[in-house]
Amino acid sequence: MKLQKGKSAFGRAMDDVAARGDGSLISREFPRLIEVEHAKVQPRADQPRRHFDEDALRQLADSIDKQGLLQPILVRALPDRRGEYEIVAGERRWRAHGLLGRATIHAIVTTGQTDEIALVENLQRVDLSPLEEAAGIQALIDRHAYTQEAAASALGWSRTQVNRVLKLLTLPEAVRAECATLHLSRNAMVELALAAGEGEREHLLSLLRRGASVKALREARAAGTAGAGQGSAAPATPPAPDPIADTGAAPTPKALSSAVAQLQPLLTRFAASPQPLTKTQRAQLHRLRDEIDRVLAG
Repeated sequence: MKLQKGKSAFGRAMDDVAARGDGSLISREFPRLIEVEHAKVQPRADQPRRHFDEDALRQLADSIDKQGLLQPILVRALPDRRGEYEIVAGERRWRAHGLLGRATIHAIVTTGQTDEIALVENLQRVDLSPLEEAAGIQALIDRHAYTQEAAASALGWSRTQVNRVLKLLTLPEAVRAECATLHLSRNAMVELALAAGEGEREHLLSLLRRGASVKALREARAAGTAGAGQGSAAPATPPAPDPIADTGAAPTPKALSSAVAQLQPLLTRFAASPQPLTKTQRAQLHRLRDEIDRVLAG
């Protein structure tokens, strides 16, 4: 449209709006707001979030029930299915509506780069796991040629923060699985990813199993680095004592409880990534089983 000479900014803006029945104005380029059947909306198959906490969803549903849906979900029309939509952003709100049994939900229809929008919108939320954040950022880099600087800008992070989170993807699968069971924070997992080798990482994991803080992990890493800089190896993790020594005497209930607590991390690791047991581990488990049988028989 050719602009008239001397026309004010407000006057030009009026050329790009359409009057609604109630007298309010809305830009023709404003995304379309619809009320769509809940059943005609489907989640994205490749969205970064993989886990939805049931308690958190119920809390969100309760909030929507009391306050209403304060922010519509974002969807795109499915080209091959008339009247059906795919979620770009807002799957938690959509699931919460399902818990409430709501037949419809308000949505904004977008025609932009939906997968890019979805990734950024999800990553800006605070309830993704650290590994989901890392996978989402890597997807921005791989699919949309984002640099680490561009990803940091889109998320409101620093480039250093993005770089450190991406290091989580270098952790072995078994370690990632155990991190999930321990519900570790992003900073704790970053310390694991920055560990200087498998030995130091296992030492840090042993600290985390005992509830160590991020500060304690950093101090342990610093001590290991200092030792290496002086030409000596980082302090090795002392071998764990046998939780049930083969003394022939029946353990007390307190000793048995302590043994179970010490062996729990071993069982957790084995469940996450089954690997052949060492002779020592196998002997410990056999003795524990024998002592439990004796307690039960008594």
